[in-house]
Parts: sequence; structure tokens; C-alpha cells
Amino acid sequence: MPARAPLDIDLEDKLLYGLTPTRLAYVVIGLLTAFALWSSPWAPDLVRACASLLVAVAGAVAAWARWRGRGYDGWAWDVSLFASRRYRVTWQ
Repeated sequence: MPARAPLDIDLEDKLLYGLTPTRLAYVVIGLLTAFALWSSPWAPDLVRACASLLVAVAGAVAAWARWRGRGYDGWAWDVSLFASRRYRVTWQ
């Protein structure tokens, strides 16, 4: 009996809104962190709102934004590897 391999075997699973499990975790962690920033009384309302909005937008960008076909988490990882291998810190 001949068997055929599925054509989409190398694609990642999409859970919700076209997000993979890792990218969905970026959204959830971003929203939970934004809610925690908003809920704690560490600053005036305007500062907490701006910080919460910034964290929520950063989570959304990490989940959905892509540049040249790659996610921003991949770009950030490659930039950090380049910077750590390109520049050397020496003790004087």
C-alpha cells in the first residue's frame, strides 16, 4: 500500500488568531504584565496607563509583527548574538 506524507508537515500549528503557541504566549504575557502595571498603585494614573499601553503594544508587536518574513523575536535574538560576539569587554 503506497503512503503519502502530508505536505504541511513542516508548518507550525496555529492556535488562535493565526498565532503559534510561542506567539500566543507573547500576547498573554504582555497583557498580564500590562494589567499588573495598571493594577498596582506605584505611580499616578497617567504614568501607569502609558506604561501599561507600552507593554501591551510590545507584546502585540512581538506576536504579530514581522519584517522580511521573520518575527521580531528572531531579529532580537540575532542582534543580541551579534553584539555579544562582536564586542568584547576586557578588564583594565
